[in-house]
Amino acid sequence: MVKKRTILSRQEREEQILKVAARVFATKGYRHTSVTDIVEEAGVARGTFYHYFNSKKDIFLRLVDLYFHNISNLMHQSGKRLREGIEAGEPPLLLWYDQALEYLRFHRENPHLSVSVLQEAMGTDPQFSERVAELSRAVRMHLSEDLRLLHRMGLIIKVDFDLAATFIMGTSVAAVLNHVMPDPRCDLKRIAFEQVRNHSRALAVSQAAVDAALAEMESILMGRERDRVSVEAQKGNPCAIADEKKP
Repeated sequence: MVKKRTILSRQEREEQILKVAARVFATKGYRHTSVTDIVEEAGVARGTFYHYFNSKKDIFLRLVDLYFHNISNLMHQSGKRLREGIEAGEPPLLLWYDQALEYLRFHRENPHLSVSVLQEAMGTDPQFSERVAELSRAVRMHLSEDLRLLHRMGLIIKVDFDLAATFIMGTSVAAVLNHVMPDPRCDLKRIAFEQVRNHSRALAVSQAAVDAALAEMESILMGRERDRVSVEAQKGNPCAIADEKKP
C-alpha cells in the first residue's frame, strides 16, 4: 500500500522546519549545527530550506524572534489578566503567582525553543545578543507596567520599576535554566510560589500582611486546594487569597 504524502501549507512547512531547527540547535548547539543537520532531521530538500530561510543564522534569528514574540504575548495577556483581576477584587498575590506559573509552563512546553534562545543566543554572535537585548527590553516594559499598577494600588513600595523588572526577569530565566530545563518533572507550582514569595516580600508595603497572605497561600496551593480560605486570614489584608468557587 502506497503511503500518502502529507502536503503541508507554506506556513505549516515553515513551522515544521523551525520546530526541527530548534530541536537540533538545542541538542548540538549553534556552532556545531549545519543546514544539512536541519534538512536531514526535517526530511526536506536543501532547496526547500532555502525557500524559507537564507542561512543558518537567518533561521536562528527567526527562532529568537519567535521565542520573544510568544513571551511578549504571554506577558501582555498576563498583564491584562492582572489588571482585570485587581479591578474585580481578586487577590494580587494569586494573580502574580498565576503569571509566574504560566511563564514556567511555557518553557516546559517549549523546551527546545527555550534552550536554543536562553543558552545559545547570548554570546554566540553579536547580532544574536543585540536582538535578544532589544526584544528583552520590550518584555521588560510589560513587567514594569505591571509593577507600576501594583504600586498605584498601594500593594508594593515605590522602587525603580524598570530595574525591579530586570531583577524579576533575571531570576525567572535562572529558574528556567537551573530547574525547569534540567528536570522536566520539577514542581512548577513550587517554583512559581517561591518566586512570588521572594519578590513580594522584597516589595511589600506591609511585611506582616504579605507574610500572612503567603502562609495561607502556600498552604492552599501546595495542598492542591484553591476553593476555600479562612475569612480571618483575609481581614484587612488585600493580598490574601479570595474564594475561587466555580459556578
